[in-house]
Amino acid sequence: VGATVRGGTAIAAGGAAQAKAQTFVYRGVHAGHPALDAAKAGRVVPGDIAGTVTEELHNLGRVAAESPFTSWTHDYSVAVYHATSKGPGGVILRFPTGAPPQGAGWSWAWSPDVYMESEVLLRGLREGATVIHP
Repeated sequence: VGATVRGGTAIAAGGAAQAKAQTFVYRGVHAGHPALDAAKAGRVVPGDIAGTVTEELHNLGRVAAESPFTSWTHDYSVAVYHATSKGPGGVILRFPTGAPPQGAGWSWAWSPDVYMESEVLLRGLREGATVIHP
């Protein structure tokens, strides 16, 4: 199934079908995203790690550059939509669900999910995501 890509594993889109039977969260990163290079290496980087944007404001949009959160979804098709929204070249990041280990520099946060995207938020930096090329 895939080659290692600096801290993450890259898999072809066909490999995603098998993974869908397990419980994961996904993040679509489009081809024009400022954190695309980090995403291609399996790293999650919010717009501003020290930002004060709330979960509610982040969910409403247009504050990603000032936000300590990144948006994730339980719905693979939502991640595909976001990854391909600016044409080819975007990626999908995938992590298994579950609580962070003690001392981790990241945590999951609740999202009001006003756009009905099955959204959850990740606060902080995280590495080791599986990288899927849609």
